Amino acid sequence: MEKICTEDYSVNLVDMADNTEDNKTVNDNPNDAKAISLGTQVYDTVATELEQRWYAFSVAKATKFTAAMVMDDTADFDLYVYKLNETDGTLELVGGSAIVGAGTQELSMLKIDEGIYFIGIEAATGNGSFLMYTYAGVNDGKEINDTTDLASSYVRNSRMTATIDSPFDYDYYKVVISKNDILEYTFDQPTGCDYKVLVYDGKNYYTINNGTYRLNTGTYYFIVMASSMNYSDDKYYGIKFQKYKLADDENAKYMWYTPDKAAIFQFDGSRTNFYVNGNPIDFTYERTVKSNGNIYFNLYKTKDQNVVLFQSEAMQVMQEVPTFINVSAPFSGWNSYKNALVVGLFNTNWRVNSFSSNYDGLTSNCATVIIDSDTGKVVDVMTPNPLYDNGVVLHWTRVSGVQANYNYDPVD
Repeated sequence: MEKICTEDYSVNLVDMADNTEDNKTVNDNPNDAKAISLGTQVYDTVATELEQRWYAFSVAKATKFTAAMVMDDTADFDLYVYKLNETDGTLELVGGSAIVGAGTQELSMLKIDEGIYFIGIEAATGNGSFLMYTYAGVNDGKEINDTTDLASSYVRNSRMTATIDSPFDYDYYKVVISKNDILEYTFDQPTGCDYKVLVYDGKNYYTINNGTYRLNTGTYYFIVMASSMNYSDDKYYGIKFQKYKLADDENAKYMWYTPDKAAIFQFDGSRTNFYVNGNPIDFTYERTVKSNGNIYFNLYKTKDQNVVLFQSEAMQVMQEVPTFINVSAPFSGWNSYKNALVVGLFNTNWRVNSFSSNYDGLTSNCATVIIDSDTGKVVDVMTPNPLYDNGVVLHWTRVSGVQANYNYDPVD
């Protein structure tokens, strides 16, 4: 249980002018506070119950402040942090720690702005000595992220950097794992530092090494901390999370993917099961378009249907090997550009029955289809398509750097 401080304090800045660390005045009130520098240790004693000790410091810019205090086992001392209102001399309580219990460690961490601050130590019960450690962190813009509630959200496919500013600094990163998510995780620590990373799943803590993981769905917290006193607020560690989706099919080992793996097309060796971002692909499609009469579009999957996966197949049926595009298809129902998989089909059944005076119908055993990367559904047929062959514009851009993990252009 923690107590709440209700005292109001003010100071006279003129009276404080001579309150250096070497001043022999007893620092039992804010006006007699001893000036300290952050990053130092303070050892002091309190002779009687409810007696106080006061310290003052200043910061020139936004700082993550940490104060940790240990005390004699027979005493219960509380720690409070105040900011000085330099206009009227009043002190505003901004943080602290007042855990009830003799010998209990007090720990306070908060982000403070430029200004003058005071630390008040009060003997709630008992008397004796205490040791207070103070730390300042100025180089980590993600602070404070020392709990699950304050955890930083990861940035996709980006190496994030931060620092450890004290032995009490725990940097939390929140990662949400959905169905079929694969997580690539890497961590690198600066030279001379000794850090470790734990993973918390809401119930248990685990150690983790750099690698690729298929985790159960849920929310995970990656916690970076110092393993020893070898830490630094001036040296940055790096942490990187890359999430992508794979099908729950151990046979689907072959794939095409974008450089950041935001979109992945998979298939098995028998070429019977196909996936995009973990979703099974449904190679059927139907749509009705009105243009001076109805036009009926139907794509039926046949027994012998297959996907163009090699350059030799692409040349035979005048198609392309798989690729990804960002597309705004007129008949997809999308209001903006979205990522889509483009594959060529052969031995399929693609029919356009037109009762329109503007467009002809057709029948083809080949088709280039546009597949929603998020669902695995065919949303449009690129070619052959009488609409796109006769004036309707299909807007799309190719995603650069798409590559395969197999040899799709074998030498005969």
